[in-house]
Amino acid sequence: MRSLSCTKGRMNLMQRCKRSFIVVLFLCCMTTAFKGAAQNLADVMTSADWSTFFPHRFNPDDRTGAGTPPATPAKDFYSYANFAEAVRRMGNIKIIVERRCATNAYRLTRVDKTTGASVVFRTDADFNISPNMILTETVDYASFAGEGDLAARKRELMAFLANISQETTGGWPTAPGGPYAWGLYFREEVGFEGTNNIGYRDESNAQYPPAPGKSYHGRGPIQLSYNYNYGQASEFIFGDKNVLLANPEKVIQDGVVAFETGIWFWMTQQYPKPSCHEVMIPGKWTPSAEQAALNLKPGFGATVNIINGGVECGGSIENAKVLSRIGHYQRYTGLKQVSLELNGGNNAVSCGCANMGRFAIDAAECSKVTSLSFTAPANGILNVTSLSPVTLTVAKNDPRSEITQVFIKIDGQRLAGTSVQWTPSAYKAYTATAVGIRSGKDSVVTTTTFAIWNSQTLDGCSGLPLWDANKVYDKPNNIVRYNNTIYRNQWWAGAADVPGSNTTWGVVGTCNGTTPNDPPPSNPPANVPVGQIVWLRGFNGQYVSSKNGVGPMWCNAQAMTCNRATAQGWEAFNAGIAGQAATVAKITATPVVKAADAATETTVYPNPLVKGGTLSVKVAKYDAAKPVQVSILDINKKVVAFHKGNAKVLNFSTANLPAGFYILVITNGNNTITKKIVIQ
Repeated sequence: MRSLSCTKGRMNLMQRCKRSFIVVLFLCCMTTAFKGAAQNLADVMTSADWSTFFPHRFNPDDRTGAGTPPATPAKDFYSYANFAEAVRRMGNIKIIVERRCATNAYRLTRVDKTTGASVVFRTDADFNISPNMILTETVDYASFAGEGDLAARKRELMAFLANISQETTGGWPTAPGGPYAWGLYFREEVGFEGTNNIGYRDESNAQYPPAPGKSYHGRGPIQLSYNYNYGQASEFIFGDKNVLLANPEKVIQDGVVAFETGIWFWMTQQYPKPSCHEVMIPGKWTPSAEQAALNLKPGFGATVNIINGGVECGGSIENAKVLSRIGHYQRYTGLKQVSLELNGGNNAVSCGCANMGRFAIDAAECSKVTSLSFTAPANGILNVTSLSPVTLTVAKNDPRSEITQVFIKIDGQRLAGTSVQWTPSAYKAYTATAVGIRSGKDSVVTTTTFAIWNSQTLDGCSGLPLWDANKVYDKPNNIVRYNNTIYRNQWWAGAADVPGSNTTWGVVGTCNGTTPNDPPPSNPPANVPVGQIVWLRGFNGQYVSSKNGVGPMWCNAQAMTCNRATAQGWEAFNAGIAGQAATVAKITATPVVKAADAATETTVYPNPLVKGGTLSVKVAKYDAAKPVQVSILDINKKVVAFHKGNAKVLNFSTANLPAGFYILVITNGNNTITKKIVIQ
């Protein structure tokens, strides 16, 4: 969970105040694409404006609030030059955001607009697990105070400055120049400035671990707090989480970096919340019917709800802190002669967030998105025995009846319809693109890449999908290619199940156009030749073998049984008498049960398990002085079950859990372990 927190006070001669706020954000996501280049910052804010706006800004030589300007540019931490440079640098960043609909699971790609270099810097584990449709957006950080007409640009910047002023204000009701002339007075959180105090360390966060001896208290204009926030901001700004994790003090050593953290927060969507940027541009964000019913609407009040809604919004009367934010906003919009409201109005009451509800994940979001998705081919493979016509099918989700025509483009052909017949020209990988035409709107586009291959001759095997260590193969019989060998999984496979390292993935063949040498079949006998030397080959195409499935191993056939109602692919065999061409209908065998992990590792078993079965958690490094706590989270990170006990092994029923993927967070003492399970 992501939170921002800051505390601030006033001069040492005046009453100090302390306040904290929390903004919930599990994983960052981004705003929609900006379709034009950012204009000149000087159009909306000049250096002369800056001095008028912030006459009492941070001065290391004057902490009494006298209003003495910094003596040198180097000492002017919150200078206009630093702000302008931060805007310029952030304008060079573009983020491609992929999110699973109805979740906050993301894959994020950072693009340097100058060099064109791109890097995927985050892929959430639940992004790979979730089967939900991927929604893709692109955010250009140059759209900060650079989107819309001049009035919209000014108004957005005034809203940004008003909020960071409230986070860093040193003002009080009778302060010289008024309480709203004291923005950007504090550089870091009161209680930490000028001290060696250490705080805001989340030691349990494995993704953004705190560096030894480092404090992650509030710093900069947005008062960035906690190691997981420093790490996230660092990923977006530098493309490397460790820059600020290792050196959090950089946020108060470099004024440009400090402003970059503020712009990052402002532009970054926090699903289910939109970004602050989005809600300040007329027409950019439209609340859903459910959101409108909660009085959620665009404008300054929405920015407060996004930043600190859990503390400051939703009451029957306006929170005092919100009134202070509005006060800064009124002063700045007055100086720039721009309206408070997006529609041109100047009613300050409309700028608050009293009686405004909370943003919530929309579980039905996927059904509300106009989209196309390929339903055939499935799993990236079309298994054929000849180059004859195959069917390509697209499912259409069109809740507003926007799509007027659908066509599929593949191999230089354009085929009309949601279900088409197409004849491949060769055994290889193909990319198909489905396009849905919408009147007056951009077309809806989806793409799939798949292999046409012959499972008998292995032609086209080079186009088979590569094994993906980040993917969970929750069902058996997935075909993958790894180190020029074709594998098929026999049961649930995760990242630890590397093909060839254990029996999870069985060998189908090598990708050289040949199949394993199989004794030719003949008329099958009626019964298994018990007592004779036979060869066995599973219905999944793999031999019972000492050669990893490639060649047969002769064995003495004995009676075998299966403890399942229906034999799986690895439990049903063809058999032939050694030296003869005989095949039987079926032999069923007791399935292999995977052994528990090494004693040094916390284990969860069985995995996968049948719904209603008993799940066991065995803690490797058990701390008997503290209980073992197990939280079970669904793919939306919602806790659906909790178990606690004082034992090295906890056993509990899954009767109340539906089939699906789950994440187990296991805590014992100072150790926290995360495991994935599948309930079938």
